[in-house]
Amino acid sequence: MMFEWKCIHFRVKVSVGPSINALAHNNYARSVPIQIRIEENAMYISNSCILPSGWNAESLMRPHRSVPFNPSIANAFYREGYIEAWGRGIQKICEACRELGTPNPEYTVLGDDITVKFTALESAKTSEVKKPKHQGDVLDDVLDDQIVSELRKDAKLNQKELANRLQISVSSIQRAMHRLKESGRIVRKGGKRYGHWVIQTETQALERLLGAEGPNSNL
Repeated sequence: MMFEWKCIHFRVKVSVGPSINALAHNNYARSVPIQIRIEENAMYISNSCILPSGWNAESLMRPHRSVPFNPSIANAFYREGYIEAWGRGIQKICEACRELGTPNPEYTVLGDDITVKFTALESAKTSEVKKPKHQGDVLDDVLDDQIVSELRKDAKLNQKELANRLQISVSSIQRAMHRLKESGRIVRKGGKRYGHWVIQTETQALERLLGAEGPNSNL
């Protein structure tokens, strides 16, 4: 089943399969929403997941058994006819991409998150576009959301503990924490040993950034 995704600066045909996969395999316990980002050259779909032991981005592209994290949701899609047979989701997505003349999707696994990238049709692109973010920027956004999610559970986590929980390097955590502090999404209260992190709302973050401009701001 196909649909055409349109916005002001981007148009691409894509299988509904990736969205169904995200819904059926998403780890809802983490309270991180499924994310869809559309750019000039690509579309990204990201969701939290717990892959079976030994699975990775490469093995997903090969024939494999079906292990839906949410079998009840997967079964509902199956009964409605959106899934023909469990275990063929990615295969059918690749077949749909070949029919459209686009490259196969690219899967990236980062800790407990998975992102799939779809490349846009050349004929779907328009000339009046904004400069898109690169894939690295999208993965940065995913990591930032992961950190915020973990800090909501335990505001006293340090960088090493976050790295262990998300199974990535401490240096990656350090860069992400710097971004989050610069954007005002998180604020440190108290000292390094006994302090904790405060998650700020978008309004609080904006007010903090505007306050940092000082009384001579042109805003």
